[in-house]
Amino acid sequence: MPITIKRPVERKKLSETVEEELELMIRQGEIAEGDALPSERELMAAFGVGRPSIRDALSALARKGLVKISSGERTRVTRPSADTIISELSGMSKDFLAQPNGLQYFDQLRKFFESSLVRNAAECATDEQIEELEKALELNSKSVKNNSQFKKTDIYFHRVIASMPGNPIFLAIHQALVDWVIDARPVRSNSEELNTKSYHDHVEIFNCIKNHDVEGADKSLTKHIEYVFEKYYGD
Repeated sequence: MPITIKRPVERKKLSETVEEELELMIRQGEIAEGDALPSERELMAAFGVGRPSIRDALSALARKGLVKISSGERTRVTRPSADTIISELSGMSKDFLAQPNGLQYFDQLRKFFESSLVRNAAECATDEQIEELEKALELNSKSVKNNSQFKKTDIYFHRVIASMPGNPIFLAIHQALVDWVIDARPVRSNSEELNTKSYHDHVEIFNCIKNHDVEGADKSLTKHIEYVFEKYYGD
């Protein structure tokens, strides 16, 4: 039966072919972590392509966290970190944020994510972790009248909670949410009022964690996130 081709098959760019070949070699262990890749000239000869294709391929691998490009040094194989993985999602995430209901989707993501973190904190936080969270809360208290500083201490308070399980992926996701949502909040004329309310919410969350009140911590956190979303994006 004859096949009707509606559109021609797109040919891969030379850089994409080089990227795929090098990635396969790295993932199969033919080039080990820490090893230096051949020079650009050697790669050009090996793949039969020009310098721009090699550089594009190496840049793509660097974005994936598979190589590290340093000025004046040979490119070396590295291991992807949690931050690298999250960074790869940033472009797609910005597209989601631009869509109708995009902010609501990320608000829901934040509630699901931070709800689990705060429940874990209330159940498992050590005395040392609670002490660190109390110091973050104190910094938050001192910055209520300084909006830019308050945002930093607000982020730090939630970051301490995200750090408690000791999982670097959680910290990477927290940072991603900061980059995607929190840093993009519009400036409000009543920022001191909003900061004061947020600080009191943090006090409530802290007290629940300190008292190992799992349900109370979850309820306080959810109420806090819903309040912040409504005040910044509700109108």
